[in-house]
Amino acid sequence: MKKFTIKDYKSDVHNDWCPGCLAPDTLIAMADGTWKPIPDVAVGDRVVGHDGKPHRVTETMSHWHPDVMHRVTVKCFGSATLTPDHPMYVVRRQRRKRVNSEWNAEWVPADQVHIGDYVAFPRVAASEDVASLPLAYERKAKDTRSKPLPGAIALDENALRLMGLYIAEGHSHHRELVWTFGSHEHDLVEETVRLVGRTLELHASVRERSDKGSTEVHVNSSYLAEIFASWFGASAETKVVPSVLMSLSPARQRALIGGLWAGDGWTSDNKAHFKTISRVLAQQMKTLLVRQGMVPTVSVQRAKDIHLEAYAVEVVSTRDYNVLAGIVGTRERPLPSTKAKPPMVITDDYVFLPVRKNDVVAYEGYVHNFEVEDVHSYVSSLGALHNCGDFGILSGIQLALQQMNLDPDKVAVFSGIGCSGKTPHYIKAYGFHTLHGRVLPVATGARLANSGVTVIALGGDGDGYGIGAGYFVNSGRRNVDMAYLVHNNSVYGLTKGQASPTLRKGERTKSMPEEAIQDGINPIAMAVAAGYTFIARGYALEPKHLAGIIVKAIEHKGAALVDVLQTCPTYNDLYTKEWYEGADLPEKRSRLYRLDETGFDGVVHDVTDEKEIVAKKAAAVVKSYEREPIPIGVYYQAELPTYEDALRQRIPALAEKPLVDIDVFHRDVNALLEAMR
Repeated sequence: MKKFTIKDYKSDVHNDWCPGCLAPDTLIAMADGTWKPIPDVAVGDRVVGHDGKPHRVTETMSHWHPDVMHRVTVKCFGSATLTPDHPMYVVRRQRRKRVNSEWNAEWVPADQVHIGDYVAFPRVAASEDVASLPLAYERKAKDTRSKPLPGAIALDENALRLMGLYIAEGHSHHRELVWTFGSHEHDLVEETVRLVGRTLELHASVRERSDKGSTEVHVNSSYLAEIFASWFGASAETKVVPSVLMSLSPARQRALIGGLWAGDGWTSDNKAHFKTISRVLAQQMKTLLVRQGMVPTVSVQRAKDIHLEAYAVEVVSTRDYNVLAGIVGTRERPLPSTKAKPPMVITDDYVFLPVRKNDVVAYEGYVHNFEVEDVHSYVSSLGALHNCGDFGILSGIQLALQQMNLDPDKVAVFSGIGCSGKTPHYIKAYGFHTLHGRVLPVATGARLANSGVTVIALGGDGDGYGIGAGYFVNSGRRNVDMAYLVHNNSVYGLTKGQASPTLRKGERTKSMPEEAIQDGINPIAMAVAAGYTFIARGYALEPKHLAGIIVKAIEHKGAALVDVLQTCPTYNDLYTKEWYEGADLPEKRSRLYRLDETGFDGVVHDVTDEKEIVAKKAAAVVKSYEREPIPIGVYYQAELPTYEDALRQRIPALAEKPLVDIDVFHRDVNALLEAMR
């Protein structure tokens, strides 16, 4: 039998929709320190999450959006254009025109972000502080003139300053490296010649270009020209800081910043200014300065006449200017007499930037989003953004199918209405998007018609435990052999966050005007009472563990329920990733624990022993009421006769082949008609 991979379970239409998306010109912070336009981000890439750490992209998606968008503008970092429902990592303003005293960020849809709120931008920590870079090249067979290069460049202050000067003022040209300075910049010319000798062990020549008012430093080496072009880019508009330098500690990056600023920056009495025509380099300079404890202002200077579009990175506040002065060697400014706090707040983990505008704009074009492993978030040039926990469940399903090596042609996935409803569209198998609350009867019909197909039903907590509650109970008592996965986030996400049947009494999410005044149901206890023979709970942000539970649910012969706890960053600000992680507790600990790690055994080992069945059901119900922490794993399992078993006894032909393969149209019904006379 063919060995299937994850790709075999991913449909071609996966990227036709995304829950909250961005305009295609949005830049995304990559884990290697570079930045990519969001359409260029691919599965397998590593991006920076809202926690400032690297995480892998697991899905990408885009769709045509002929509707309004929100252009959110923050102080210093500019604007981003988002769909109204796209969550942003935001701290609400406590008092108008006052700097906050507390910084508790939450996920807020773009259309609910207010002027004055703060958008959080993470400060990325160093990841790999390497000591040197190898100069790898193959000497050409007929090359008898090029001087050999050293085996590596030690990344000391001299090398890092030279590299900063090259990124700012250098380019590779055929067989040589060239630094171009103004004819008045004699000190930089002499310094560059000296640094080339110290770090590269090569001779640099100086050429005056009086016709252009410049002085050039040349280093003849085709090998070095190729290496520098690959590291830093060959021309001004493609210049970047390579990932290895972006990963250095802030203390070592000071020499790099000094070289960059010496080449393309200057200072005046009221601000320091850096200018580049490389969009990526501007964002990298912003990242470098943030890591030093500064909050720069990044702006775009539009193309005009012969001048290309340029990007300015400015340091304005006295607090930040004096930090930069210590790096670039200029005089500090006197502190202002007032003790007013700067509006841009910087902490150990984040920069918090006030929102200046939130404009509704007409839009017609493609928008993009992607899913990130573990944290379900990423960082744009504006700040941290989120997407949706539904894709953790999708990953869990695809992992489970791959682990079982099920033929996609032998799998059928059904869904109801809600955020979970699109799941069949993303899985390369047979699929059916049904009506609100009606997924179970449709899936039941499919399973009874073709017992040779693995049937998976999907729905939300509102879809399954609300309008579909009657079907939920009767599907359990039938014990049809199929798995039902419920996306449980305690809100109706698709219809703007009303309380679902699982929200507890007295709780209020951000989308509710008042607290819930009715009790939330207990899906596990309800499943026990209904007669499901496999009952489990998983967590969407642990897709590998969830996949193991789904495998058990599919392999079980009978009605299987997997209640999947998930976050809804758009509408549920109670049960967040941080809440499940216990970040608010005095001693941080997870609010989840795994049943199989405690010795709990929910499996009925003797299905003829009614006392054991009752005891195991009672134990499952008791566990289902635990809240601090919440158990995940298998609560109850019993191998009992299925509905299909009973049908085969009544209709022996079904034991030979499924109903879909039986000719039910060419039959003699005279006996039936006679019996009804």
